[in-house]
Amino acid sequence: MNLNDATTESLLRLMTQVSITFLISRQGDKLFNAGQFAAAKAKYLKDARELVGAAFPLPSFSGGDSGGVISDVYIGLNPWERANMMGCCVGIARCLRRDNNIEMALAWCEEVNALYRCGYYGSPQPVYDWMDFLYNLPELTLMKSTALCLASDIFAELGNSGTATTRRWNAHKTSKNCAMNHQTRALHAVLDAPLRTKLLELRHPDPQATLGTGPCLTGLQVRGSWARLNVGRLGGVTDGRESFASFIWNSNLYVAGGRVSCHGPFHRDMWALDLNNPDAWRQLPDYPIPLHISGRFIGWSMLTHNDTALLFTGRPTIDLFDLANETWSSFDTTYSVTAADVRAGVVDGWPYPGRQLCDATMQIVDGKLYVFGGAHATTLMGCNLFMELDLTTRVWRRLSGYVRAPKDADYACPSPRKSAASWASPDKTRLYLLFGHFDREAPKPGELHRAGEAFGHEDFWSWSIKEARWRRERMAGNPPCARTELSYTYASFGNAKLGKAIVFGGYHPTLPTHVLTAGKEVQFNYSYFADTFIYDMDPQAASTNADAEPTLRAPKWRQVLTPGFPTYRCQGQLLCDGATGKTYLFGGWTNCQYIPTRTKMLSRSFGDVWELRVDVPGGHFEAVNVEEEARVARAGPWQRCFACAAAGPWKKCGGSCNGRVFFCGAPCLREGWKEHRELHHCRKT
Repeated sequence: MNLNDATTESLLRLMTQVSITFLISRQGDKLFNAGQFAAAKAKYLKDARELVGAAFPLPSFSGGDSGGVISDVYIGLNPWERANMMGCCVGIARCLRRDNNIEMALAWCEEVNALYRCGYYGSPQPVYDWMDFLYNLPELTLMKSTALCLASDIFAELGNSGTATTRRWNAHKTSKNCAMNHQTRALHAVLDAPLRTKLLELRHPDPQATLGTGPCLTGLQVRGSWARLNVGRLGGVTDGRESFASFIWNSNLYVAGGRVSCHGPFHRDMWALDLNNPDAWRQLPDYPIPLHISGRFIGWSMLTHNDTALLFTGRPTIDLFDLANETWSSFDTTYSVTAADVRAGVVDGWPYPGRQLCDATMQIVDGKLYVFGGAHATTLMGCNLFMELDLTTRVWRRLSGYVRAPKDADYACPSPRKSAASWASPDKTRLYLLFGHFDREAPKPGELHRAGEAFGHEDFWSWSIKEARWRRERMAGNPPCARTELSYTYASFGNAKLGKAIVFGGYHPTLPTHVLTAGKEVQFNYSYFADTFIYDMDPQAASTNADAEPTLRAPKWRQVLTPGFPTYRCQGQLLCDGATGKTYLFGGWTNCQYIPTRTKMLSRSFGDVWELRVDVPGGHFEAVNVEEEARVARAGPWQRCFACAAAGPWKKCGGSCNGRVFFCGAPCLREGWKEHRELHHCRKT
């Protein structure tokens, strides 16, 4: 094929640009490899500034107008400029890590993710997050993978095993389907298959790691403690619940509906537990709406409003439970369909087909009920329909999203999902949306995007109530990894200005876990979690130094380091008692093959209640005995040996302490008995 002079000249200019771009990118690497780290960092930053301009904030930070992810400047970069910018960010992160500036090193690694994500927004056709989008440029694959693996190493050092494993696994998944020209020796050295295998053998948290016993990195970690609440008498919901509704009002924990397992029994009952005097669960009137009208009481939410608890099931009727009189009632709502609603898939005058909805996430802010996502009669995969109900006028309106996932993505709003987390900002101006999953294994007739596995979202969004628009948020700091069916709440800790979101546990549908038992390896294609994180939303609360790096003053995630923790689970509910500021966890379930259990059932639901204490003002941490907890706290389904702190199926002490401590064997019993006897006044019986 003959090329005209103009085309030849254009190609030559392009080749020259590519050569110059890569030459610039490699200059910082040469300085770094020569041990000239300060000069390398300065060179990387200078080159980055030349690409994006002196006024562009580097690194981007969370909480700003852009959310720290999407920017027109990054969208406008061509693939070679993007690769070079990624190389500069990776280089700066390596320098900062060497200087032990961990938080800023992570910020520059996250900048690579922002560059990658903006590549989506520059694609000719909008694509969903489950479609990996990367130009056929090996340098892009190498830089993205390097940033992910570098961040993985840092998170592993911090004890955040879930995020460490996920980042390295994502690097593997991104690169494994790339063309052969991407499969370079440099890439596979970065991916480090043996290290990836080692990480996949961990649970999250790793029960053998005694987190929270040493010093914390203030900006990225905080000490915490999980303590099980002893309920005086069995009965009510102590047999275990999953897919239930729950809330706290006046220091009473309420649980309604749900099921013991996927095979039943299926409940429509309601119970309450006095958290100040947890003697026994008290039964309340059952949910009165017939099954043929409402469907099963599965995957619904109940929220408190003006001394009532609201229940939205997907019907135009809202059900109410009067908390003072303990009686059920209902009220009707109205909805007027717009032309935009019709284009979004609304038919028959109501946004939820079959008048059903489950696994949505809901919040009440300033007298309005907000509902996002979930499954209904025409999709079990999940949707991204976002609705608002004015509780004064009782009128609905659609804010964004679609009844079912359309062919192309809509970058103006989060992708379709169910079982996401949500909460409101302390000033009630924003709604946050985190994670969830799109169940591509469960298509209804005519649905698009079917696949052999579910997709676990790893994104973070917020909705401006005043501006009525979505903003993609940066996962800054030391964040949780992608997960769904997680426990979450907003906790004020006695001062609304210091409010924090808290997340615990959950489930990743495609992150493998390799378990070695008696020399035999069992591979699970999923992971359950029992780790805890808080999200600081107030930038000023993150740092008292107004002159500090903006990244350090911006909203961020911190891992709560707890020596012990509830068993790995999903679908638990995390709730804050507004009267005391205390935070509690109830229920959920796990796969019995994933944890050691004597039952022959495939799954196990929980009816336990736990209290979380966090080492922040108002976090009730002053009552925690940190040193003792590191030696006696329960690590999920395992106990810790009092002498060596190893976790396992150990035998409890048979003395007068009533099994307060455990020992892993005779040597540790001999070593630790004297100290246990003096500390806990235990005597042989």
